[in-house]
Amino acid sequence: MHNLNNPFIRSHFAKQERKMIRKSGNFIGGIILGSLLLIDLISQMVGELIVFLREYYIIDNTLTAYLLQILFSAILFVPPFFLLSKIEGFKVSNLFVRKKISFLTGASVVFAGFLLCLGINVATSYWVSILEALGMNTEAVGLPEPKGIFETIAWIFTMSVMPAIVEEFAFRVVVLGSLRRYSDTFAIFASAALFGLVHGNFVQIPFAFMVGLVFAYITINTGSVIPAMIIHFLNNFNSCVMMLIAKNLPSYLQVIVSYGIILLMGLFGALGFVYINKKKLLKKKLYKPDCIISSPMAFGAFYSSPLVIILTAFLLLSAVLAF
Repeated sequence: MHNLNNPFIRSHFAKQERKMIRKSGNFIGGIILGSLLLIDLISQMVGELIVFLREYYIIDNTLTAYLLQILFSAILFVPPFFLLSKIEGFKVSNLFVRKKISFLTGASVVFAGFLLCLGINVATSYWVSILEALGMNTEAVGLPEPKGIFETIAWIFTMSVMPAIVEEFAFRVVVLGSLRRYSDTFAIFASAALFGLVHGNFVQIPFAFMVGLVFAYITINTGSVIPAMIIHFLNNFNSCVMMLIAKNLPSYLQVIVSYGIILLMGLFGALGFVYINKKKLLKKKLYKPDCIISSPMAFGAFYSSPLVIILTAFLLLSAVLAF
């Protein structure tokens, strides 16, 4: 039995814990960085192929863009993070659906979480105004707008369904799950920070970080990633609906429908919070192992690992170039 009151022994164990966390950081940072570089290489090759095909065949540019987005999302988030789970010795089933929750509980958590996302969206709109006032370009290069019902369905799947599945698998199942052994608090903030950074621009980075905290906390407290996936889908789907409203309805109807959706979701979200508070659903004590270093120190160790530093620099540089 070690005497942890001895400063030399505590220092030794603290050093070992930092070493373990940096090792995890290098694995995670290396997997994400390698995936991003692979996607960049594939996208260049596919781009040249599309240019070639356009010279000889008629292809649908819009549907091709959607298909490529789906393909790239799958390549970026599924095989690499599944490999990461194997490296870290983490079973994805541990968080995918670890325990069953009732429909009423799940619905309450989803509506409450979605209401938080709406609030973060409002805060993000103010952040965008500040960036624009500073002369920064906040318009991101997106997918082509859909025309017709079939393209609209494909667009919604690309923008809402696919990200909710693959991104939650990557960050709330694999990254969050593999880091929880160092403490839940550290895992929540570390996974949310990575989730924010990979969005690649200064508009979405703060937003994704904040919703990442919400998704991670809900996943840990419910024991399942499914509620986070549904909230993620609803948040992205809401953005799609708002874009379609702005494109297809006159101004006065845009205001009526938009505020109607917000008020309705606000009502359901408030009811969700009341139910959650009454049942004390999200007051589960976060796991904290018998570690020497604190969660902030663990966060510092994680983000001082070489490959996480390189990944962070790469993503921040990409965000700067995007402006």
